[in-house]
Amino acid sequence: MNTKFFNLAFASAALLTLSHTLMAGDIAQGKTKAAACAGCHGNNGIGLSEEFPNLAGQKQAYIIKQLSAFKNGSRQDPTMNAMAASLSTQDIADLAAWFSSLAKVNAQAAPNTPIVKTSPVSRREFPETVYISMKKSAAIETFPQQNSWQGGPNMLYTAITPDNKLLLSTSPSTNSLYVFNTSNGKQVAIIKTGKAPKGVKVTPDGQFAYVSNQGSGDLTVIKLATLKVIDTITVKKGPHNVRFTNDGSLAYVTLQGGDGIAVIDTRTRKMIRVIAVPGITGPHNLDLSADEKTAFVRDFVHHVAVVDLASGRVKKVITVGNGHGGIDVLPNGKFAATAAIGDDYITVINTRTLEARNIKVGKGPHGIRASKDSQWIYVTLTGENAIAVINTNTMTLETKIASGQFPFWIAVNGNP
Repeated sequence: MNTKFFNLAFASAALLTLSHTLMAGDIAQGKTKAAACAGCHGNNGIGLSEEFPNLAGQKQAYIIKQLSAFKNGSRQDPTMNAMAASLSTQDIADLAAWFSSLAKVNAQAAPNTPIVKTSPVSRREFPETVYISMKKSAAIETFPQQNSWQGGPNMLYTAITPDNKLLLSTSPSTNSLYVFNTSNGKQVAIIKTGKAPKGVKVTPDGQFAYVSNQGSGDLTVIKLATLKVIDTITVKKGPHNVRFTNDGSLAYVTLQGGDGIAVIDTRTRKMIRVIAVPGITGPHNLDLSADEKTAFVRDFVHHVAVVDLASGRVKKVITVGNGHGGIDVLPNGKFAATAAIGDDYITVINTRTLEARNIKVGKGPHGIRASKDSQWIYVTLTGENAIAVINTNTMTLETKIASGQFPFWIAVNGNP
């Protein structure tokens, strides 16, 4: 066979297919399907932060090429590989048609961030100190004190030690974990981790921190007494966050690459099982029911899966707001609350009946955590540079408080 002729024929067929796909894209369908993309690329195709590219006005052929590459694995990114895996050729064409139809001028415009009036902050809404990472400000802010501690670039996930003495925060830009002394806000260490660290959690006994390295597919284990790395645990693609059982014997890890939930034996520091979670896209964050028999798994799109951990069976998939977000089972065990960075509301799920209700909070809710007494739910509003406070007695928005730039994650002592 003439190899040159074959290559030319193959290229021509590929171009013909691409041309047909371009013509087949439906803008209206693409707009609907793009709701799943809003959590990173915005409702108008404008990336919510520097790490997410603008898609507004991008050429259709380019979008089709990149989404197809993520789908077939020739371009690697744990999040995008999981997102694209479920897309059909028609889905890709529709998304490309929608994003390319958006005015290019929008791609150059800065997102409109509402100005939030500073509200009084008191110990009533913040009975314990709450620590919040400011992604763009590269800082940690404390409430109700409203102190600001200078951190590293792209401050992301946070965790507090049980004794309330150390605050940990990941910086994926530097592949590092920043450690702060909570008594004065000073940095006491910067510890190198794996690639693109995201979630960080502390074992219930306060001895170790586990950092989920989404880029390298492993967990960094740090001994907190010495602030040294003592182990690396290999898991599947895209580990994003961790939840320990109360006795510390097991760690559940969301695998945003799509495999489900990894189960770690913390004694041997080995992955012993993977629980598949069908019905959702890219397991993102999770929390456990009070009896630790059920996992509430938030995905990267707009779902929460309710998983029976003993059988591995998904009991229910609940539709929530668009985009990714945190999820927290309140310390009293009655509700699970989840955010949605691509929307303007949080969803509160009754853990017994699995009925859900939405509460409007403001633009771009992502981090979410309840107070130790379960009376207050704190929500970071990434699109408003503010913190929303929900009163759980009334399930209504109590107040909003102005914060630094791009408030991301929340650490509350007594609610790991």
